[in-house]
Amino acid sequence: MRKFSYVLTNQAAQQSKAMQMLSREASRFTSRISLSDGEQNALVSQPQSVVELYMRSGSKVTVMVEGKDEEAAVAAMQNYFITYM
Repeated sequence: MRKFSYVLTNQAAQQSKAMQMLSREASRFTSRISLSDGEQNALVSQPQSVVELYMRSGSKVTVMVEGKDEEAAVAAMQNYFITYM
């Protein structure tokens, strides 16, 4: 398992469009990708559960990736968070 943390900087990080784009990006990989806000976990493949996390500008989230293509998935998720979140 690989993981990294990121502090959100985008005010619109939790909008449904951003969550759909995140889910679409994650669906390119076979690895299981989940997010944690420190209290709750959510699978990125289930955008509604991600919306329920406390993800506001300034919030710290941890991304956890586990699976055969986790190296590529982590790189893609890091790039996504830097670019959009």
